Amino acid sequence: MKKQNRPIISNVVPEVKKVFDKNYAAESVDTLASSFSISRNTLQDAFKREYGIGIREYKLKQRMEVAKQLLEEGKGVKEVAFTLKYGTISAFSRAFKKYHKVTPTEFYNAVRNV
Repeated sequence: MKKQNRPIISNVVPEVKKVFDKNYAAESVDTLASSFSISRNTLQDAFKREYGIGIREYKLKQRMEVAKQLLEEGKGVKEVAFTLKYGTISAFSRAFKKYHKVTPTEFYNAVRNV
């Protein structure tokens, strides 16, 4: 990376994070990088340097925290899956279980029984 580009990229990374924070199912990294006229790899490297976590992991963390919150609010698994823009309920359930170590249904039922 050229030294003259560092200030530009350091300004882009917080803007990209804002997009992810506002929209947990934001457009792809390729699309965002293109909209800021930088490469996907440059954006990914700068994001990881700035926040200590890769974009994919950050987006997953955001989605899983929102999923947990929505389930706690009483939203159903199907509604949460579609709100978070998962293609299928099973894809959402697999991601949730991998992240939280329980299925969304188990989590929902546990919260409802408290």
